[in-house]
Amino acid sequence: MEKLLEEAIEMIQPKMVVSFGGGNTVGRLLKEVAARNLDIIICTPSEVTKNTCQELGLSVCELSQLDKIDLAFDGCDSIDTKLNALKSNGGIHTYEKIYASLSSRYIILGPKERMKDKLDPDVFLSLEVVEPSIKQVMNLVNSLGGSSKIRQSSDIAGVVRTRLGNCLIDCTFKNWDNISRINQELSSCNGVVGTSYFSNLISGALLADGENVISISADVNN
Repeated sequence: MEKLLEEAIEMIQPKMVVSFGGGNTVGRLLKEVAARNLDIIICTPSEVTKNTCQELGLSVCELSQLDKIDLAFDGCDSIDTKLNALKSNGGIHTYEKIYASLSSRYIILGPKERMKDKLDPDVFLSLEVVEPSIKQVMNLVNSLGGSSKIRQSSDIAGVVRTRLGNCLIDCTFKNWDNISRINQELSSCNGVVGTSYFSNLISGALLADGENVISISADVNN
């Protein structure tokens, strides 16, 4: 994992605007950035990462102050060899996609095991949904052959709320062979703010394989 962090650090140039998303690997990278006192502008879609920056004495620039992002690092729950990914557990995918779309390069960091030929069916697809549309959206998931549940908070009573005040619906299917079609139909449903399926957004991936690092670029897949 240390070599992965080194390769990620080498991608960062002085004066860059760099986004740091969520996940343990990204958190460790951020600590390396702080230790080396790199001359960059930092932004993040994650409130957890923002708090980490504050603890490390790093200033965070708000998205409203930026026109573009030079480089972004993020984690994922599952990624395929075509660089499509599911980023479901964190529940901040709506914000993450905004940052990804503004980034010249959007790089996924994580262990090699996260990448497979096809997305892992054990990883759910998460939808951010406005509350009045919950029943309609869950009925649509069922009609598409999947199952769904409203994400519940583990430490307090009630449903999990996003920063925008919306609910999260977690969807499972037998496999993700048709995830593009499923995602398109669910995204088009009234009340769905965003989904955790990332396609045509990821520029590359750095994956830790023991002491080695597998580097994958989107150019290879085109």
